[in-house]
Amino acid sequence: MIKFGNENDDMNSAPFLFKTIEEMDNEVKFIVALSMKGKQGCGINEEDNPALGKILSECVPIYPDEDNLYEILFDNYIFHITRNESYTSWDNYELRKGKYFIIFEKSRLLDCLPQIVEQEIVEAYNPNGWKHYGIYCQNHIIDIIASEEPKIRKYNL
Repeated sequence: MIKFGNENDDMNSAPFLFKTIEEMDNEVKFIVALSMKGKQGCGINEEDNPALGKILSECVPIYPDEDNLYEILFDNYIFHITRNESYTSWDNYELRKGKYFIIFEKSRLLDCLPQIVEQEIVEAYNPNGWKHYGIYCQNHIIDIIASEEPKIRKYNL
């Protein structure tokens, strides 16, 4: 089972985002598939580009494992942002725990929260504070500001 803030040691590569679902009662669900490795060098046609074929013959493709889907439900969140991972960079200012399923101890997003939302309402609604969660996927980076840990369960298509 995946868990935020842990290294999730059995995961060798980032999951895939399958779907984002926004519910009527201010809930948001993310359906993610864990990754699985394909066969080394599969699907390569060396006739088209022999140099590229030689390089790719050593590669192992990564696919979404549809038998390993998870639903991640945030009941109480302020906002979430999904970004194209190609345009993101690592920020040493931020302190985070976990691998692919991140809990931030310090982040620029938390720092700018007072400029994004009405702070008095946020504090009144949850005086214990808010947390920044991250889901680092193959093609997406998802940031969620929420007051509680998400509920995670196995998901079947």
